[in-house]
This record gives sequence, C-alpha cells and structure tokens, in this order.
Amino acid sequence: MSTLQKNRNSVNSYHAPSSLWKEHLKRSLAEDQWVWDWTTRGAMIGDPLKSVTARVIAKADGVWAGEGLDQAVIQLAREEGFPIDCKNILRNGEAFQKGQVVTEWSGSAHGLLVFERSYLNLASWTSGIASKTQALVSKVEAAWGALSSKGTRSGPRVTATRKTLPGYRDLSVMAVLAGGGFSHRTSLAGGVLIKENHIASAGGIAAAVEGARACAPHGLRIEVEVASTQDLEEVLGLDVDCVMLDNFRPEEVRAALALIRAQKNPIPLQVEVSGGIDETNVGPYVQEGVDIISSGGLTHTVRGIDLSMLINWGS
Repeated sequence: MSTLQKNRNSVNSYHAPSSLWKEHLKRSLAEDQWVWDWTTRGAMIGDPLKSVTARVIAKADGVWAGEGLDQAVIQLAREEGFPIDCKNILRNGEAFQKGQVVTEWSGSAHGLLVFERSYLNLASWTSGIASKTQALVSKVEAAWGALSSKGTRSGPRVTATRKTLPGYRDLSVMAVLAGGGFSHRTSLAGGVLIKENHIASAGGIAAAVEGARACAPHGLRIEVEVASTQDLEEVLGLDVDCVMLDNFRPEEVRAALALIRAQKNPIPLQVEVSGGIDETNVGPYVQEGVDIISSGGLTHTVRGIDLSMLINWGS
C-alpha cells in the first residue's frame, strides 16, 4: 500500500458531527416550508400515521461523504414528531456503484417525504466533492508511482482551497477529506498566505512578509504566492515556510524547483503548485520537490452524485 493510500485511509475516516448536519438540515427544511407541504398532507389524509420503508439508491458511481447525516435526520425528525430510522450503509471515503443502496429508511411516511429532498441534496453535493477529490488524488498517486527519481519521499498532498460556498465550508472540508484530499487554510486565521493583492497593497513582497511577521502569531507558517521566477528569487531570500507557484506551466515548475535546489544554503521550503489544475492535467505537475497540489475546482465546480429515494408502499 502506498504512503498516499495510507494517508487517505486515516484521513477520510473523519465525518462531520451530526450537530453540523442537523444545522444544515434545519435550514433546508425551513426553506422548503415543509409545514405547508400540501402534496404530502394530501397523500397522508387516508392514513396520517402510516409507516413505510425506503431505500436511497445511487444513480451513478461515486465516493460517499454523508456519514453522520443519518443520525442528524433521526434526531431532527423526532424533534418534529416523526419517528424515523435512517441508516447509512457506507462510511465516508467508501466507493459505491450505480444501482447500489447507500441508505435504508423506515418509519413515518410523512416524515420520509418531508426529509427526502433535503437529505438527497446534501448527500449528493458532499459525495460529489468527495468523488471529484478522489479522482484527482488517484491521478496524483499514479503519476507519483511512475516517477523513477522519487526516492523515499512521499508524494504531493492534494488540497482544496477557500473557494467554498459561504456557510458550507465545514461540509466541503469534510467531503474533501472523504475523497482522500486535505484542506488548505480553513479560514483567514488558519495561516499567513500572501497573495498578489496583499503584495500590491503592502508595496512589495518583502514589505508584505515583514508586515505579516510583525503581527501574526509566531506559530503560523508564512506562505507567499509568486507569479514569476523574479518573484521566486526575491522570496528565497526572505526565509518563508512555503511558496506557491501560481499558474506556472509544468516546465516552469521544473525550472523553479531547480532554482530552489541551487540555493547555497537551501531552506526547508515547501512548494505548492496551483492554478487551473484538475484530474485532466495534473500528471506533469507531479514532480519531485512539489509538496502540495491545490485545486479550487474540488469545491467550486461540483457535480453532485445523483441519488434517489424509493419508498416501498407495501411495507
């Protein structure tokens, strides 16, 4: 088993607590105005206490990232007076195939109809992020495995960015972890990342780094985004922790890594590559010396995994 695969197995076991899922479910149900769901009320007129069973079935292959959502459904449903049992069959990070049952439900028919769309929307979206992340991680693993010069180094870490839907960042991070990736900063307070607009506002790279050092907690790493070899040369004299090669072509990344290695007193500098990288073009960016490959597309360009609930009315 590769080092990357071991890392994935340990990381993607994390799942969002039911309290977080519950918060999102509450907002979704309120938005849906479920109390005035005339369609469901009409369906329940003959037997308002009817109990049923149901299954959620995947309509496409994917990676699961809905662990904990079942418990949130149970808790919130009971608070609203609906006795429901909901059980996720999969753990976060587990792959599933089209046609596979991913969740089993039983209990109040009224309750199942109320929770159906909110549950499916959340599980579909997070599993879409996990699936996209897993596709990119797998490409990186394959490319790293094919390198002959990697020695004993671990391969690059695939990370997401802060390009997340406001209010849904925690679920986005959880879904990326489920897919075998990692988070970047989870908030502005999570690290010092000096980008082009900070540099422009401060009046230069050196001024931005000096300013950050003057006010940031001592435990935070300092990372600087560079757009050219000239920027990189300046950063190499500032003793920062990480450099982001932004929108560098693979051959430019290679040249930048050579420049870093050529320093007379090499500093323990981490190297991140970023900018339009996805599973279709990541291969050439997997190079010895690249520590992090970040992709905003993991969370800002998401295609949900199609899921469908089927109620067995004969139960």
